[in-house]
Amino acid sequence: MLAGQWLACYTPARSVKMSLRPTVLGAIVLALLALACNLPLIGASAPATPTPAALPPQPLPPEPLASSTPEPPSPTEANPEDGPPEAILILEPGPGSRLTSPLRVAGVADPTFEQHLLMRLVLDDGTEIASGPVIIQTELGTRGPFEGELAFTVAGERNALIQISSQSARDGGITHLASVGVTLAPTGPVQVLPAAPHFESIQITAPQPGDTASGGVVHVEGIGRASFEGTLVIEVYDEQGNLIGSMPVLVDAPDMGLAGPFSADVPYSLAVAGFGRITVVDPLPAFDGLGHIASVEVRLLP
Repeated sequence: MLAGQWLACYTPARSVKMSLRPTVLGAIVLALLALACNLPLIGASAPATPTPAALPPQPLPPEPLASSTPEPPSPTEANPEDGPPEAILILEPGPGSRLTSPLRVAGVADPTFEQHLLMRLVLDDGTEIASGPVIIQTELGTRGPFEGELAFTVAGERNALIQISSQSARDGGITHLASVGVTLAPTGPVQVLPAAPHFESIQITAPQPGDTASGGVVHVEGIGRASFEGTLVIEVYDEQGNLIGSMPVLVDAPDMGLAGPFSADVPYSLAVAGFGRITVVDPLPAFDGLGHIASVEVRLLP
């Protein structure tokens, strides 16, 4: 078939006189005719398929801009580098929650005597309508979670305060107290609002645990947040839990409800040396008057 193709294309104009051997002459003629007719040479590889031109690189999609809205805080404890964590941190319910019976209380607390805490439910007129113990669910001497329930009865919606406190093994007095304001209802929908982790509301920086006060006056200072009229109350208790000194103190805060420093020299009356407790109270005008309590154990001399 190849011979037929080049014969069809070969129309010599004139005769050529060759001195080469016939076989050589035939090969040359076949090659020339194949090139002229665009035929593939015998034994030659097929032309390579042209590679399509590479597409220009496509631009990457722009990265999304960082949102200017901060992520909501997770329900964990505050960073100790910014301040001590709340000794009794109530994580559920949050302030303003609407609750029906039984209500659930949960949080995290510093170690207490035998890891015991006391829950109380107090109406806005000071009436206690429920109470019960709760245990910190961790090893003795370590901070851990707690969880408990309180059953109650109310005739209609009432403002109430949930208090969680720890007690002294020596005299039974309150060593620390945290609270949260809620609405109680006999029926209807339950709305449990989130509680934001926060630092200790009242930090006593002086005296330190184990310090000694003498001369009938103890110097107390710290940083705190006062709920009512910017005022905290410093109290001094003797070894038996008797109140032997008390003084209100103003918090030097930039605005009402914000934290600020406080300082006072509190007089006390004592006949016999012994252990004692300095307590700082955030008083409330309603409920039973106790919004928050922090304390430090000291030694008292007359």
